[in-house]
Amino acid sequence: MQAPHSISVSIIIPTYNRASLIGETISSILAQTYPHWELIIVDDGSDDATAAVVADFADERIRYLKLEHSGIGGKIKNAGLHMASGELIAFNDSDDLWHPSKLEKQVIALQENPEAGFCITGGYNFSTAGVAAEYFYKEASGAYYGPLFEKIFNSTIACFTQALLFRKDCLTTIRSFSETGDFSDIDFIARLAYHFNGILLYEPLLFRRLHAGNYIQNDTWQESYRQGAALLSTYRKQGMLGRKQASEASFRLYINYGEKSLLYKKKALAFSCFARAWWQKPFHPAALKKMIKTIIH
Repeated sequence: MQAPHSISVSIIIPTYNRASLIGETISSILAQTYPHWELIIVDDGSDDATAAVVADFADERIRYLKLEHSGIGGKIKNAGLHMASGELIAFNDSDDLWHPSKLEKQVIALQENPEAGFCITGGYNFSTAGVAAEYFYKEASGAYYGPLFEKIFNSTIACFTQALLFRKDCLTTIRSFSETGDFSDIDFIARLAYHFNGILLYEPLLFRRLHAGNYIQNDTWQESYRQGAALLSTYRKQGMLGRKQASEASFRLYINYGEKSLLYKKKALAFSCFARAWWQKPFHPAALKKMIKTIIH
C-alpha cells in the first residue's frame, strides 16, 4: 500500500545551541519520501547560530519559534504542539537523524491499523554517522500491533519520542507533556500506551546520536532517577500499574541508579539503591551480589 499523501504530519524539533548539528537533522527531514509535512523548530533561547542555520533552508514547510530559555523539555514540546496543524504528530531531536522512509512507513502503518493511536519505530545509537553502535531491538523487521503499556515497564520498548508518530486526536485524552520533570517523554508515551493500542515497527528508522552534549549532567542525574521513582509511584497509586509491574520496574530503576552512583564514586548511595532493588525483589540474586560487591570494593 502506498502512503496517502493527503494525511498531514507535523514534525516538532526542540533545540538549544545545536547550530553544528541541526542542519544535518533538517536535511534528514527534507529527505523523507513522505512529503506532506510541516516542520516546527522550537528554539529554547539559543545564543549560537541555530537561527541562521535554520534560515538557510528555503522551504516554506519549515516554521521557527524562539522561546526564552527554560531548559524544560516538556514545555518546549508543548509549544510545538500548540502550533501543530497536522493530523499526525512526530518529534525529532536536533542532533538525531531519520531514515528517508521513516514517516512513510509509519503513516502507512497507522492507515492499516485505524484503531491504533500511535506508532513507534526501531533504531540504533551511533557516534560515527552510518555506523550502528547499539540497536534498540534484536529484530530488524516485522511489526507488533496491540497493547504496549506493559511492554514499556518490562523494558521491551525504547521510549524515544524521536521514534514516535501519533494521532493528534489522542491529545484530547492524554493532554500535553508534563512540564515538571525529566521523565516527561517516557510519561507522555506511557500515557499514550495506557489509553491506546500502538504499533511497533522493529525496522531501524531512527538514528540516535551519542555525544557528550546529550548525557545527563553530574548535577542533575540523581534528581532524574528520583523523578523516575516518583513517576512509578504515581502510576501505581493511580491504578495504571499493578503491584507486580511496579515492583519489577522499580527493581530495574534502582539497579540502574546504583550502577550510576558507582560510576560517580558514591558508594553509600549505590548500596542504598541496590538495597531498595533487593527490597522490591528479595529473591533476586543480582541486587544482593551488587550490595556485596559495593562493600568489598
